Amino acid sequence: MPTVAITNTINSLTDEERHLIASFEPAVEALAALFGSGCEVVLHAFDSLDASVIKIANGHVTGRMEGAPVTDFALNRLQGEAGSQWSSYFTRTREGSLMKSSSITISNRQGKPIGMLCVNFSLDISLGSLLDTFVQPATPAPLNNETFASSVDDLVTQVIEKVDRDDSLSSTVRNKEIVTRLYDMGIFEIKEAAQLVARMLDISRHTVYLHIRNHKADLNKQ
Repeated sequence: MPTVAITNTINSLTDEERHLIASFEPAVEALAALFGSGCEVVLHAFDSLDASVIKIANGHVTGRMEGAPVTDFALNRLQGEAGSQWSSYFTRTREGSLMKSSSITISNRQGKPIGMLCVNFSLDISLGSLLDTFVQPATPAPLNNETFASSVDDLVTQVIEKVDRDDSLSSTVRNKEIVTRLYDMGIFEIKEAAQLVARMLDISRHTVYLHIRNHKADLNKQ
């Protein structure tokens, strides 16, 4: 039977496996916040199938909470699809409400399923409630001026353009200011970023590193 097969496979989780499953916990809250109250997001750990739900957001969708057991559907599918992403599928709650769901299994280094992340979106939610999730509230939240780039070159170019549009920049220290601001943004964590910035600012890579070193020294003094 499915329950016996999986229980024999995962009797307990190692610290590494627990850490891997726990790394998905922020995704639970993020997905639920993105899609609103009609979207249930569930994280399972397979060491205790009778209480596999270790984190859940919007549990009112299916009436579950932390400590709920794994579903029969999951048990059946896991037998032949460990580590796979399941195509979206339709299912119903106990009360008959229709949901569209999608799940992925979380596997360890040996490819054995140790957990699962599930998204269940209620199709009974009103269109108005759904639209409210994606409409800017009456008191607008701060916008994150995020940069979406197609390559590292494009990313650095866009960030330089953003920084360069700042009228407060002094022309005499323009390159230094751009390099320090790029450093504060974490751009230089990207491989070859220093070389790209040097080329785009028409300065040497040594100068870029010099500005970075001086900026780090200033930060250490604070």
